[in-house]
Amino acid sequence: MLFALMVGLGTATPAPELGDYPAEDALAADYDRYVGESVQVTGTVTKTEPVEIAVGYEYADNGEYHSGTLTIMVQNVDKAVAEGESLQVYGTLGPDQTITAQSSVRVPAVNYTAMYIVSAIAGLWTLGRLVCGWRLNWQTWSLCRREHRLRPIQTLLGKVREVLI
Repeated sequence: MLFALMVGLGTATPAPELGDYPAEDALAADYDRYVGESVQVTGTVTKTEPVEIAVGYEYADNGEYHSGTLTIMVQNVDKAVAEGESLQVYGTLGPDQTITAQSSVRVPAVNYTAMYIVSAIAGLWTLGRLVCGWRLNWQTWSLCRREHRLRPIQTLLGKVREVLI
C-alpha cells in the first residue's frame, strides 16, 4: 500500500488550484506548456541588473534522467537582492526564460551558514545525549539504557584517560 501511494504521489502533476504551482522540474521538462501560467521557483541570484536566478532541476522522462540549471530572468522584483542570495519567486511565466514576479522572498546567504551551524550543534548535542544515556550491548547488537547516566565531562575525561593509559 505504501509503495502504491509513493508511486502515485510521485506521478502527481502540479495543481495550482491546491497551491501546488509548476516549479523548477516541470519548467525544465516542458517550459512552453506553462508560459502564461502562475509558477513558483527558487534559485540563486546570479545577476542583479536585471535580476537573474539559476534554478536547479532534476526529473526523469521515459526512463531518462535529466538534471541541470535553468537561468531565468525575473522582472518586477520589489526588493533589493545581492548575488549569491536565494530568491523564491511567485509570478507569471513568460517566453524566453522570464518570470514577471507578483511576490518574492529573498534569503541571504548568511542564513544558510547559521542553519548549518545550528544543525551541527544540535547534532552534537543529540550525540552527547545518546552516548551519556545509552550503551551498546555487543551481544545483542542493541542499544540499552545505562543504569547510571554519564555526565558529558566525566565521559570525555574518562575517554581521554583511556587513550593516555
